[in-house]
Amino acid sequence: MSTAAPTASAMPRRARTQAQKTARRQAILDVADAYFRESGFEAFSMAELAKRAGVAKGTLYLYFETREEVLLALYVELLDDWRQAFCVGLAGALDDEAFVRLFFDTSRADPAFLTVVSRMDSVIEHNVSREKLIESKRALAATLERIFDEAAGSLRLPPEKAAETIRALAFLVLGASQLDKGPALEEMNLPEDVRAFATSFSSESIFLPNALRIIAGIRSGN
Repeated sequence: MSTAAPTASAMPRRARTQAQKTARRQAILDVADAYFRESGFEAFSMAELAKRAGVAKGTLYLYFETREEVLLALYVELLDDWRQAFCVGLAGALDDEAFVRLFFDTSRADPAFLTVVSRMDSVIEHNVSREKLIESKRALAATLERIFDEAAGSLRLPPEKAAETIRALAFLVLGASQLDKGPALEEMNLPEDVRAFATSFSSESIFLPNALRIIAGIRSGN
């Protein structure tokens, strides 16, 4: 996310030039990012966002028609943030175990990222205009292409196979992460057998071995 953009309330009262409009949109999106992390998906509202951004609700709707449009724009930025973190980790030589560990750790480093991803197909994309959906899909495709290209060298796979791998791992980490929504067990005084059973269903224990199986299967052509 951008950290240099001014707050929306610090912008001129009316954004007249394209540069001012772009800066105001980014400022609103930066406020939305902080607000989303605090409120979560269900409580996120346009009225509260306008209040926090210091703009009239009508002004907010000039930039984003629905709350889902805000969250879609936020996802485009969050995906690029993840791409940067992931690709930095790919700079050195990685074996498959290190690769899947990097994928898992960077995917889970920002809880907001997976929270938005989990609502993309079911809610967010159903509540934006066709124009915004097309625009976001093209931006996401460009980001993913950069990820595929970076991953291909580390995986020692052709680009199309690297793309297949990344897509499969993305679905796996998203599904596995749903398993961590139960109560935190670290501080509970549980019998060892119960703790071991619960741990076997953690996202980490599900993701890491199955991610390795996916890579091995794609390499072998199965």
